[in-house]
Amino acid sequence: MDSTTTNTTEPNQLDPLKQEEVSSQALPPRSIDDYLESAYHHPHHHGQEFPGVVMQRWRYYIIFLALGIANSGDSAEMGCTNFLLSSERFQREILQNGANDDGRADFAGRGAAIAGAHFAGMLVSGLLSGVLADARGRRYTLLLGLVCNALVGVASALARNAVELCLLRFACGLGLGMVISGVVTLSAEISPPSRRGRFMTLVASCYTLGFLYTALWALLIFRTGSGSWRLFMFVNAIPTICAAFLAVMFVPESPRFFLSRGRLRDSVDAANMIVKRIGRDGQQHDLLTVEELRRYLFRAKQIGVTSFRAKEITMENEDNLHRHEYGTLYEEIRVSLVSMTQVFTNRMYRITIPLQLTYACLTFTLVTGVATWWTKIFQGLELTSDAYALSFYHTLAQIPGMMLASSLIDIVGRRRLVILGFGGGTATLFLFSMFANSVQSLENDVRSAVALGLACCYSICLCVGWLALDCLSTESFPTRVRSTGRGVCVATGRIAGFGIQFLYGPLMNENRLGCMLGIASMFAVCGVVISYQTTDTTNVDLQDHWDGGKAMELPRDGVTLTDRRKSYLSMQ
Repeated sequence: MDSTTTNTTEPNQLDPLKQEEVSSQALPPRSIDDYLESAYHHPHHHGQEFPGVVMQRWRYYIIFLALGIANSGDSAEMGCTNFLLSSERFQREILQNGANDDGRADFAGRGAAIAGAHFAGMLVSGLLSGVLADARGRRYTLLLGLVCNALVGVASALARNAVELCLLRFACGLGLGMVISGVVTLSAEISPPSRRGRFMTLVASCYTLGFLYTALWALLIFRTGSGSWRLFMFVNAIPTICAAFLAVMFVPESPRFFLSRGRLRDSVDAANMIVKRIGRDGQQHDLLTVEELRRYLFRAKQIGVTSFRAKEITMENEDNLHRHEYGTLYEEIRVSLVSMTQVFTNRMYRITIPLQLTYACLTFTLVTGVATWWTKIFQGLELTSDAYALSFYHTLAQIPGMMLASSLIDIVGRRRLVILGFGGGTATLFLFSMFANSVQSLENDVRSAVALGLACCYSICLCVGWLALDCLSTESFPTRVRSTGRGVCVATGRIAGFGIQFLYGPLMNENRLGCMLGIASMFAVCGVVISYQTTDTTNVDLQDHWDGGKAMELPRDGVTLTDRRKSYLSMQ
C-alpha cells in the first residue's frame, strides 16, 4: 500500500523536464500562443460553412466587438472637438463670451485650450494607465476608463464655461488613455498568432466608426447653424456607455497578464475559457493544464525564452506568489517607476525611442493635431458646399482605408505599411497646403471637388498608417511591459498633440490654412523617415520577456517556434 502511494506521488516531485521525459511519446508542452493557434485552426471547423463557424464562435467574436465599440467610443470623444469648435452656438456661448471686444471667437486662447485639454489628460493617463494595465490587469484598466468617459461625456453637456469644459476634457483624456491601453493590449493577447494582425486591425478600425458616428450626428445637429452642442455632447457619449456594458458582460482578462504575475491557475483558466469560446470541443485531455504550462515555462527557461517571474513560477509555490502579488502602495509605486525605466534599459531603447519619435511626428501632430480642425479648415476655404457634409464624407473615406489595412497588414508587413500609409498622407497634405494658398484662383465648384478629393485621399492613407503603427507598437514590447511601453510611446505623441494646438489656434484665428498644413507636412516627413528605424514585428510571436533584441524564433531541439506550431496543427 505504501509503495503504491510512493509510486503514484513520485512523478509530481520530479522536475518538469523529467516529467516530460517519462512520456517521450507525448507532444511537447504548449505555450498560450500554441494553444490558441491549434484551437482556432482545429479540424473540427474545417469544411463548415461560414455562418456555422460564426455561430459557433460568436462568444469569441463578441469580445472583439466589445473592444471595437470601446475603441469607437474613444474616437468619438476625441473627434467631437473638431465639430464643437466649428459650431456657431458653441462659439457664442463658450469661445466668445466676452473674450474679444470685436465679438470674434477666441480660438488662440480658449479654443486651443479646449482642443488640447484632452491631450494633456491622455499624456498623464498614457504613462499611468500602461503601468496600471501591467499591474492590475487589462480588463480592470479598460472598465475604469469606460466608466470615467461615460460620466465625463454626460457631464460635458452641462458645462457652463470654458474653464469647466477644459477640466472635463482633461478628465476625458484620462479615461481615453486607460481605454486605449486596455483595448489594444487585450486584442493582441487573446488572438491566435496567425490572425493577430487581422483581429488587432479590425478592433483598431472601429476608431473610424467612432469618427463616422460623431460626424453623422454633427451633420444632423449643426447643419442648420443653431443646433445644440449640449445635445451633441450627450449623444456622443452613447457608444462609451454601450461599450461599458458589453465589456462587463463579455470581455475576459488576458491569460498573459495572469502569467506575467505568476498566477498559473488563473492563466490556464482564462486560456481554456477563450478556447471554449472559440468553439473547440472541450474534451478534458485537450485542455491546457497548470502542469503543462509549468513544464513549458521550465523548458523555455533552459534555452533563455522565459516569461516574467518564470523562475518563481516553476520553482516556488503558486499560492505564495498569488498571496504576495499586490504589495504596499510604496511597492506598487516603485514597481511602476521601474516598469517605465525598463523600456529604456537592456537595449530596449532601440525599440522605444524610434516609436516615441514616430508617434510625436506622425500620430498626434499630423493625424490628431490636424484632425481637430478639419471642419474649421473647410469653413476657412469659403467653399460653397456645407463644411459639415464635407467632414462627414472625409470621415467616411476612412472605411476603405480600414479595409485596405486589414487585408494588407499580414501580407505587406507592419513597418512597410506604416511607411506607405503615412508617406501617402504626407504627400497629400503637402498638396492640400498648396491648394489652400491658391484656392482663391479656382472656381467655386472646383474648390469643393479638389478639397474633398485631397481630404479623402489623406484620410485613407492616414487610416492605413495609423492602424499599422498601432499594431507595430503593441507587438514590439514584451508582455510584462507591453502596456507600459506603448503608453510611454503614445504619451510622447500626446505632448506634441497638446503643444501643437497652441500653434494651430493662432493660425486658425488668422485663417492661415496653407501655413498650418505646411507645418504639419514637414513634421510628417520627419516621422516617415524615423519610422524606418522601427523594428518590424510581422508574423513574430509575442514576447513574454526581453532577450536583448535577439530573434524570438529561437530553436527548440532544432525546431523553430513556427515549425513547432505547424507540427501541432498537423497532429490534431
